[in-house]
Amino acid sequence: MNIKFSKYQGTGNDFIIINNISNFFPKNDNKLIIELCDRKLGIGADGLILIDKHSSLPFEMIYYNSDGFIGSMCGNGARCSVHFSFINNIIKSKTKFNAFDGIHEGIVDHDIINISMSDVIGFEKYEDYLFIDTGSPHLVKIVQDVNNIDLINVSQKIQHNKQFKKGVNVNYISKSSDNSFKIRTYERGVEDETLSCGTGAVAAAIALNILSLTDINKIKLETKGGLLNIKFRKSKDIYTDIYLSGKVKKVFDGVIKF
Repeated sequence: MNIKFSKYQGTGNDFIIINNISNFFPKNDNKLIIELCDRKLGIGADGLILIDKHSSLPFEMIYYNSDGFIGSMCGNGARCSVHFSFINNIIKSKTKFNAFDGIHEGIVDHDIINISMSDVIGFEKYEDYLFIDTGSPHLVKIVQDVNNIDLINVSQKIQHNKQFKKGVNVNYISKSSDNSFKIRTYERGVEDETLSCGTGAVAAAIALNILSLTDINKIKLETKGGLLNIKFRKSKDIYTDIYLSGKVKKVFDGVIKF
């Protein structure tokens, strides 16, 4: 089988994207997905994305973590999917598409891709973390300096907690300036730190608002892979009109034989 693909990255979060409108890809072949995402034996990526046909929308994004299994909503993956679909004439510069958690809007402005995110209703407390669901489950913790934490070891221990049977993403935030914050994220499914996480950035921005660490509704987050912008509206404890924005880049196109 020859598989055409594009390698993308959104603020360092990298993906293999495949046009699967014709439905040729073996979706249940977890081993194949793991091999494609392997950084030494395959193409290498945090995840694999299929651009699938949808009954009423231009496309549906099917996202797999690098462990070979279907993942929940991926914000950076969605941003890359919108750009891929735009340059492959699947969509116009403004579109709607379906993902794991429902319908999203995507807007293309050159290499800046803006996507709508699902509403966030409430939160939970877990020790000194906030649990927030932004289409994917996230824990958020405020720390003095994100560079001085043992992110992987601490985050992996949390995965063993019975409360998180399917795993959980873990985010750490520290203040950089008045309206800007640094963030590091451990992603389940990848089971490692990624350079950026879109749904994690959204969870972090909302956590900052919940904890009254900022009173603005437009927040800049500095990830290891670049800058993400989040804006939202708040009514009581409900967050709506959430948008995630940042740069994406097509790294290369290729064909791999399996």
